[in-house]
Amino acid sequence: MSEVLERPTIALHGITTVAGRYVIGAQTTHPGINLFACRLRMIGSDTLRVTAPVIPQKGEAVSASFTSFGTLTGAVTRHFDDGFEMSIEQDAAERERLNMRITSFSEKLWTTETDRRVAQRVMPSNPRTVIARPDNWSQPCLIVDYSISGAAVSAAFQPEVGEIVTVGRVTGEVVRLFDFGFAVRFFEPQNADHLEGLLEAPDEWREVMRRTFQTA
Repeated sequence: MSEVLERPTIALHGITTVAGRYVIGAQTTHPGINLFACRLRMIGSDTLRVTAPVIPQKGEAVSASFTSFGTLTGAVTRHFDDGFEMSIEQDAAERERLNMRITSFSEKLWTTETDRRVAQRVMPSNPRTVIARPDNWSQPCLIVDYSISGAAVSAAFQPEVGEIVTVGRVTGEVVRLFDFGFAVRFFEPQNADHLEGLLEAPDEWREVMRRTFQTA
């Protein structure tokens, strides 16, 4: 049997275009309970970091899936105020395959031109925000993508179709459920130039979350 030659550690930072999903624990997956959407921020030979609506406990098992990198399993090693970092459990051959995917993806970033303005649906640069109900209930959520008419959202609850929610500072109606979240249709089409700012969490809410994270 030929021996796999292990490459040096490879890491790709500052990723903003890769959406995925993750499952917390090994139990059966349930949307809004242990299955959520996430956004990849960094991936390396042995670790990855995501922005996520729900932050698991340190040491908790996580399985994260991305079209470009496959399904990666491991445990949470570090917390951030907008997500978490996890180790990647793999053997030498799996590590080599992941290194090849990271290298291939990195090369595509330098050779593929993209224009956010021509896309009907946009991935926000800061996807973690807040979702609220009319009764002042609120919690963190993650915007998967958005358009001037609505947004796809992942959070630690699964609302009813027809429920009224506010994402950031834009209010709309839940119109569809899917496996890792739900779709919100805004009551009015939004100005494309200002919408991303409106979808961000209010400053006072972000400050509360920052203090909570620091004292956790």
